[in-house]
Amino acid sequence: MGKKDTYTRPFMANKERFAELINVHIYQGKNSVKTEMLKKLRGGYPALASATGEKERDILMEQECPRMRYGVELETGIDYGMPERIMLYDAGEYEKQIRERNKNKRSRGENQSYTEKKSRMKMGERFIPVITIVLYLGEGKWDAPQRLTEMMEISSEVQKYAESFIQDYRIQVVEADFVNPEDYRTDLKEFFMALQCRNDRKKLRTLLQSDEFQHLEHETEMAIAVNLNLKPIISKMEEEEIPMCKAFEELMIEQEELGMEKGMEKGMEKGDADRLIKSVEHVIEKLKVSLSDACGIIGVTTEEFERAKCIK
Repeated sequence: MGKKDTYTRPFMANKERFAELINVHIYQGKNSVKTEMLKKLRGGYPALASATGEKERDILMEQECPRMRYGVELETGIDYGMPERIMLYDAGEYEKQIRERNKNKRSRGENQSYTEKKSRMKMGERFIPVITIVLYLGEGKWDAPQRLTEMMEISSEVQKYAESFIQDYRIQVVEADFVNPEDYRTDLKEFFMALQCRNDRKKLRTLLQSDEFQHLEHETEMAIAVNLNLKPIISKMEEEEIPMCKAFEELMIEQEELGMEKGMEKGMEKGDADRLIKSVEHVIEKLKVSLSDACGIIGVTTEEFERAKCIK
């Protein structure tokens, strides 16, 4: 399990945040799912086991009244097979309900008719409904199928006569870069605000200096840092046990002391190229990161670094 799973999954599995995510994106902001009504379930499905082991959801919660089950899948990258994957998760959840009920019936010694045994259900017995959300934490739009039929090769003849007989399956995708942070009252607001600054270090710095970011929980700060891929910041937070805002600011100050920002504003002359190279090398040496990570921290591309070396 990588750092993103280690920190993001517990962050999103918090009942208050989970309920708000469901309320905003399923119930249009209405407070339908309440924290006290939720209980966490294990979403593992042995019946769907493959060479990589049984299938397991990221997060699954049950609401007591009215009874509903909600799943959230956390994705940092595109999955072109997501509709089929979610369909299997939801089908696995219904299969699990049938097995659990049958197990309880046997333990109580209930008599069942031939039809009930064959069906594994009684007349009028109902499932607990399941709704699954895919929370896409990667950059930009979810550029992948959102319906099962988008994964199919359907001939023109089938499309003309039989398309309505093909069963479809649609998934609900929430794209972090395009949610409205103001829809949230928990620290999901700050979480999404930060993610939407992932490509603008100056804007991110201003955001982290604002009052609302000064008192975030450590869990929230780590979830933000790992999803922004701020590796040096994460290292500082873990090793030195300092808040994210302070860790970020320390790196920015070190950068400014080397005159990097001022040099970049003037243009890529020889002196500026020297400063850029020294800044990148300083970050690599101090934080033990790769060239691309060091350039990302400073706010330049590796191509700009290479051009600076040529100018020097």
